[in-house]
Amino acid sequence: MKNLLGVVLTFSLLFLSVNLKAEEIVECQSKYCVDYFKKFKMGAKRGYVQANATLGQFYYIGYGTDKDEDKALKYLKKAAKKGEPSSQYLVGVISLISEKNKDVATGVKYLEKVAKDNYKDANYLLGTLFINDKLVSKNLSKADLYLAKAYKQKDKRLPELLTSINESINKNSASFPKLLAAMEKKPLVKNKDDNFAWPKSHIEIITVSSAPLTTLFDEQLITFKRRKKTTGSKLQGKTCDEQVGCYQARLGRQSADTFFNITSNYSYSN
Repeated sequence: MKNLLGVVLTFSLLFLSVNLKAEEIVECQSKYCVDYFKKFKMGAKRGYVQANATLGQFYYIGYGTDKDEDKALKYLKKAAKKGEPSSQYLVGVISLISEKNKDVATGVKYLEKVAKDNYKDANYLLGTLFINDKLVSKNLSKADLYLAKAYKQKDKRLPELLTSINESINKNSASFPKLLAAMEKKPLVKNKDDNFAWPKSHIEIITVSSAPLTTLFDEQLITFKRRKKTTGSKLQGKTCDEQVGCYQARLGRQSADTFFNITSNYSYSN
């Protein structure tokens, strides 16, 4: 009976998926937010990588301080140079979309770093960058690599992109062996408008609210009480969702609106 129960439980879990509902950092100038800003700034002065990562995001969003893109990049780059992935990602994206601090080479460099670990949507962004020559020199080999990886990640925007460039990809199939192989292995479906779409999942989605943002801040601040003695940036025993840097790597859902528009109008060009 125990074995049967185990099989049933395992089978049931295959059809469940947890959707984490996360609180977002938003612009805030209240005394409450200013107090957190000051505390994280002190942590950054003491050399904590995660403090630099979060402080950079505070400056960019305007949490407890005025918005300042220059200072945001200053602190994000400090954390990025220590290998902190959320900061590497944000430096990459900001460098691509910024009017004041636009640096395409830096943006691509940092996105390629995090794409090695399939971080967030770095693969999708790089694929859409390299498939045309609007920001970088067109490189179909790299476009194929990154779009294939984004396909395996089931990036939600990829079907729309593939619908718009499907004819061009088929005409130049020799340039997209990895992407076409991935598409053949797990094909997309056509929706009612005859556009590509991901197959509907039969997995039940369970929404779980994460810890309040202030709780994550407070847990992080506990580690900033004393001057850091090592160069390590990881918190032992903490999952990604428990680390402020990782938590804010997502920037909630606002990142999708703030950052991902840079490739929304890109299309494949021969």
